[in-house]
Amino acid sequence: MFSQVTAAETCNLVPAQLQELYEMFNVLAGGIETLNNDQERLSNESLQIQVTLPTLTEDIFKVKLSIEELNIFLSGVKYNQDILNQELVSIQEKINDLRCVSYNGTLIWKITNFKEKM
Repeated sequence: MFSQVTAAETCNLVPAQLQELYEMFNVLAGGIETLNNDQERLSNESLQIQVTLPTLTEDIFKVKLSIEELNIFLSGVKYNQDILNQELVSIQEKINDLRCVSYNGTLIWKITNFKEKM
């Protein structure tokens, strides 16, 4: 009698185990499909990055070159500005010197808005 019960129980367990294995198989198949889709997407993204990388590298090189040229230009502008500032100071000193020039030993004073002050 023991062997009959065992055989009956075994017959009942086999379909349940097969159902469980079938469900696991479906889950694994879905996981494999998801992984394949992810791999394809990542491959496409990688290819797109490989295509755009040289263009971006060239753009970075151009930007660096432009920055260097701009720095050279700005240093030239600063040099010219320094020269112009020195000339401005020199001209201001000459104007101040001319305001206080004396003729024949006489000091000439300039009075601005003389008519209004009178």
